[in-house]
Formats: sequence, C-alpha cells, structure tokens
Amino acid sequence: MPAHREHMELLLVSPHPGCSVGQLLSDWGYGVRHATSVEQADPRLQGVEGVLVVGTGLALAEEMARLRTSEMRPRPFLLALVTASAEQVPLDALLAAAVDDFLLMPFEPAQLQTRLEWLARRRRIGMQAPLEDPHSRDVHDRLSAIIQTQTEIANAGLELEKVMSLIAERAMRLCGASGTAVALAEGDELVYQVTHGNSMPHRGFRLKLAQSITGMSILRGEVLHTRDTENDPRVNVSATRTTGIRSMIIVPLRRVGSTVGAINVSYPEPNAYDDLDVRTLEMMGRLLGAAMSNAAEFEAKQSLVDELAATLAALQQSQDLFHSFMNHSPVLAYMKDEEGRRVWVNEPCARFYQRDAESMRGMEDSELLPPTAAARLKREDQTVLTSGQPLQSEQVVPSPDGTQYHWLSHKFTLRDANGRRLVGGVSIDITARKHAEKALRRSEESFRALIEGLPEAIFAHREGNLLYINPAGLSFLDQRSLEELSGRSLLELIHPDDRGAAANVLEGSLEQGPATIREVRFLRTGGQVMTAELSAMRLLFDGEPATVVSARNITERKQMQARLLLADRLASVGTLAAGVAHEINNPLAFVLSNLGFLEEECQLLGDLLPEDRLAELEDVLRETKQGAERVRHIVRDLRTLSRDEGEQLSDVDVRAVIESSLGLVRNELRHRARLVKDFEPVPLVRASEGRLGQVLLNLLINAAQAVPDGLPGENEVRVRLRAIAGRVVIEVQDTGCGIAPELRDRIFDPFFTTKPVGTGTGLGLSICHGIVTGMGGDITVESEVGRGSTFRITLPIPRASSGTPGPGNALPA
Repeated sequence: MPAHREHMELLLVSPHPGCSVGQLLSDWGYGVRHATSVEQADPRLQGVEGVLVVGTGLALAEEMARLRTSEMRPRPFLLALVTASAEQVPLDALLAAAVDDFLLMPFEPAQLQTRLEWLARRRRIGMQAPLEDPHSRDVHDRLSAIIQTQTEIANAGLELEKVMSLIAERAMRLCGASGTAVALAEGDELVYQVTHGNSMPHRGFRLKLAQSITGMSILRGEVLHTRDTENDPRVNVSATRTTGIRSMIIVPLRRVGSTVGAINVSYPEPNAYDDLDVRTLEMMGRLLGAAMSNAAEFEAKQSLVDELAATLAALQQSQDLFHSFMNHSPVLAYMKDEEGRRVWVNEPCARFYQRDAESMRGMEDSELLPPTAAARLKREDQTVLTSGQPLQSEQVVPSPDGTQYHWLSHKFTLRDANGRRLVGGVSIDITARKHAEKALRRSEESFRALIEGLPEAIFAHREGNLLYINPAGLSFLDQRSLEELSGRSLLELIHPDDRGAAANVLEGSLEQGPATIREVRFLRTGGQVMTAELSAMRLLFDGEPATVVSARNITERKQMQARLLLADRLASVGTLAAGVAHEINNPLAFVLSNLGFLEEECQLLGDLLPEDRLAELEDVLRETKQGAERVRHIVRDLRTLSRDEGEQLSDVDVRAVIESSLGLVRNELRHRARLVKDFEPVPLVRASEGRLGQVLLNLLINAAQAVPDGLPGENEVRVRLRAIAGRVVIEVQDTGCGIAPELRDRIFDPFFTTKPVGTGTGLGLSICHGIVTGMGGDITVESEVGRGSTFRITLPIPRASSGTPGPGNALPA
C-alpha cells in the first residue's frame, strides 16, 4: 500500500460477512461498509464512492442491476468481483447493469488496488465539470464530451479497434485538430493503426521509433507538444513538411505500467494548440490506455478461460482414457475411503467378485471376503494410511466360489478433489507363478540336499567365476561363505605348479563326459596346501553352460605316505648314525689329545715367548679345543636320533655359555649385523653346558643367516638374559626376514628347513628342541615377516639355588 492515499468510503456486498476482501480494504485505510444482499445495500449507499459486489456468473449481474445507483448524483462506480467457476463471465449482462469494471477471483491484491484507484479517479474527473469556473464554458463542454466519450467507450465494449477509432475521432474534434493518429510500438518501430482527418493516408505507416517525435514520446513516456515543427529540433522536419504538419501534441499510451504506443493530433498551422488541448489529449490518452488495459486483461482472461476449458476437455479425455486403460488391464484396481468402503473399482475387480462395478461402491472387505482375509486387508489399509508410505505385499484372497488366488498387491495413499484421503491399490494375479515356484523349489531343495550332503567338494564355475560351492568345498578351502571368494576363479585356488594340469581337466564341452581324474594341490586360506583328486564335467547350471568340478581330499593319504617315507629315512639315518659317530670320534680323540699336549707345551714355553704372544697362542688353542668339543657334541646329537643317550647335568653359568657361543660366531656376525647384549644377573641352572652351548650356537648362526650380508649398520642381533618367575629366560632376536605364519608350526620338525637346498639339513632346530626339553625347559618362537624373529629359551631354576653365580665365574657383558 502506498504511503499516501486519499480516504474513500466503499460498500462491499458479499454473502460472506468474513470476506477477505473487506479485511484487505480495511488494511489499505478505506472506509468499508458491509451488506450481505442488495436489499441491505440500498440503505447504505448514501455517501459511498464505490460499490464492490462479490458473486458468481449471471446471478452476480442480475444482483448488480438491482442496485439503485443510477439515481445517485454523483453516481458511485460499480466493481464486480466474479468468483471462479466453470461458467463464463456474462460480459453483456455486466455491461447492461452499468458495471464499470470486473475482476476474476482469486486475484492479486495489486490488481484490486489498481482498479480502485483508476475507478475513483475517473469518477472524480466526471465530478469536476460542475465545480469549474462557470465562465469556462469550453472546459465544461470538453469535460462533458469526455464523459460522454467514456460512456460510449463502455457501450463499445472491448473491441479495441473500435475504441481506438472512437477516441481518436473525439480527440481530433475536441482539440480542433486537422488530423489524429494512434500509433503502437512493435519492436523498434511504430505502426499507425488508426488515423483520421489529414492523417488518414498514413494508416499502416511504419517508422523507426528513434527517428520520429512520436517515437520519442513512446521511448521517453513523456507528453510532447511542438508548437512549430519548423523551429523544434526534436522534429524530423523533412517528414513534417511532407505531411504538411506545423503543430503537434503527442501523448504516450500506457497499458499495465508500460508504454505501448501514442496518440497525436496535428494541424497545418503553427501554435494551433494550447495547454487546455494538451490536457484534453492527455485525458483522452488515459481513456485509451485504460481501454487498452481492459482489452488486454479481457484477452488474458479470455485466454485463461479458453485454457481452462481446454484443460477440462483434456482432463475429461484423460479420465476416459484412464477408465478404458484400467478396465482393459488384467490387474484388479480399487480405491477405498478411510473407513474401508470402496469408492471405485475397475471392471476386472468387479468380475473377480462376480459383481458389477457400480454395485461395489460403498462395500467393505467384510462383505466380500471371509473374516480372516478381510481383517488382514483392513490392517494393511490402516498401515498405509498411518504411515503414508506405499506397501507391497503378497496375499491369498479367495474368490466367491472358494478358489484360492495368490495376489501381488501394491497399496498407496491419495486424495480426492475434496482433500479426502483414500487408499489406492492394484493387485496382480500370481497364482500360476506361485505354483511353478513351489514345484521348482521342491526340485531345487532335493538337488541341494543331495549336493550339500556329499562329502566331496563340489564347485560350479562359469567363465572363470565361481557360482556355487557346497559345504564340503568351503570346509576344504577353509572358507566361511561363497562371498569371500567373489570374483575369483577356481584356477586361482589351485597351486600354480598344478594349474596347467587342472586346466586340462576343467576344459570340455556339454557333449563330453567326465574328464580324466588328476591329482592337484589346492591353496587354503591360511596358505596350507591340500591335495585332491579332481574331475570335472560340463552341464547346464541356472540355464547356462557351466563346469561342475568334484574334488576328493586326499591330503591325509598323501601325508601318511610322506610320513612313511620320512620314517624310513630316519630309520636309515639312525642305522648310520652310530657308525658315522664312531668314525668321527676316533680322529677327534687324537685332535683333542694333541690340543691338550699343545696347551701343556705352551705353559712350559711361557718363559721363552713374549707375554702377548703366549696369551694369543693360548686363546687360539682354547678356542680350537672348544670347537673340537663342539664337534664331539654334534656327533653325539646325531647319535640321539637313533637311541637315547643320557648326559650328566651340572650347575651351569648361563652367561658364560652365552659368551662362549658368541665368541664362536663373532666372525659370522661381524659382516651382517651389530651385536647387542642385554644381560641381567641370573642364578645357575641344572643343564649340560656343552648341549646348551650347542643350542645357543645354532640359534645365533640362524639369526646371522636371517639378515642380509654386508649391511651390519642396518641390522641387529640382540641376546637377552634375565630371570622371571623362577625361570631363566634366554632370547635371541634378529631383525631379519622373519618366518611366514604357515611355517612357524613346522620349524622344529626333523628335516624341515627354509634354507636353500644344500645349505641346511633341517636337523638344527629339531635337535635344539630335543636338548632344551630334555633339560626340563622350553623353546618357542615369535616372528613377523619382514621384521624378524625372536627365539626364547626358558630353563627352570633349581630350588636349592640361592642366587647369581660368583663374580669369578661371570663374564663381562
């Protein structure tokens, strides 16, 4: 609402006392009187400037014709507010009732506001004539003529061409012009649509807007008055000379807020027009602009009415098409209200219940179905209404003759034109499909029970992808489900060395029988190798060619064969061990005896040799003797493979044994890793010093060989000694390659080795395990691939042991 508006008293006639129009008028600051009928309106007409009547169609026009406004002076304007309906607006009846204007409801508030202001201004212009100076007869005559013109415009209706011609002719007469024209803008041109007088030859003439004074008025939206075209720089003199014009007034025409054209009057003499002529033409221009706005609005309304009629026709056609489609569809379709009463069914639904569609209107499920089925459908309907979400379900619904039908139903919510909630549904007969599924399911269950009950592993694959594995196959591969093998080929589960042979078995065609049985090795999840007898055949699986493979696990049989071979090998080694030990011990006895003799001779030569030389010889002889002793123990350990050989246990200083073993492997470690010693004081243990030294020597050599040669700064071998909870713990830790998880459980088995052929015998750790457990201890390993291994020896501390060894026996760390 604008900041300033003159007060205006209005009468609103509406059968609804709480009409929103009245509130809108009050909010704008107008004085509003209310009446619910024409009879109530007549006493309230005195002093009002306008009457607004709300109604529908022809009845509205008849009501407005009964208003006694024609007898009032000045007469209030009449505005009809026509409510929307399928009935066309009775324009002729409204004109006959002297209605000044009308609006279709609903409308934008700005539309009503513009109408009221325009009607009020037009009414006041008609009232000015009696108030003017009585001596200004010409003004009075012009106002009377303009008012008369307004009446004639109303009688002319909405024929824009006729209205433009009427106003142009009347403007020429009132202004005393020799010619008049109405030009409308089309793009960047203006076109003379209506001409009178000496402008008549220019009808249909086109000019560029920017090249004429009329176009300038349209572009600027200003009234232009040229008293003499010869002296006005705004005028195209050559054009006015051609047409013989010396005086002109141009008034722009506005329609719905925009300039759409102009009306002009012309005269062949200069200074032909005064300000009164300018104002007269302005008023005529406003009348024409209002008439053009009304015509445009009428055209828009008529277009809206036509569009509405076309929409209704299309809707009817769509509805007819919908009914035809639904009645010829095999599905059962229906709509129910919130109480479960049917409001619509298609013909297939009516035929199923052996009724006609019209008779089923208002019927509930309880009238058509057994109580149990009706209650179930009622619960589903309430679920859809409560949640507002679609529901799909399978139902068994009997027909009236008792035949059971299976239906796939889809239910949803919708609203009718009154906003009432409905449940819509469609049901498809799936009875034949359910019977086929049941038969197929029985067949599949029998087949599955047979395959899943077999003790052999069964695989089905197509184009390299596994399709099915029975429980025996999952157990065989150490898998929990087929999903864990998704995207993998059966050949990927077979040992790389055996894939060529397996591929020959898996190839074949539907015409060929079972392929030749082959032994192949499978790889389980944990890396274990399983041996199986493999056979395959091609057949149809799920309707397409596939390969079905049968695998019989013969791993235990192969392992038993390997154990028998190993037992035979161990028996042969045991038979040879005693002889080999005897052959080595004889020359070894001479070596040890001679080493003892050399030690005694070195002591006698103590006075003849320098002290440092003598000490060096003694160290060499002592280490050589220790090495020979170690050979003797190794030979003795080899003999243990064939028979038990007891050895006297004594109190042993573990730290001294470690230092001695480190001395023997110092050269091996020097080029591979740095040695870190972490010793804590520990008590003596009951053990064989030589055997314990053999165990530590073996572990230290393995640790050295586990790290790469030539990188001592990057690798480490750590030896740790400590006492924990009544036991002495020795740890040999390296930063080498580590041991794979699948190999850790086998490293203490005889003849098992991870070293290259020719490098290890596979006896070292097995003998170590036997020595440590023979002394009442335990040996374990912790390892991580790529980060190294830790071998841990634990030996019991005798109960009589009271503490750590004496200082004289301890070796420096």
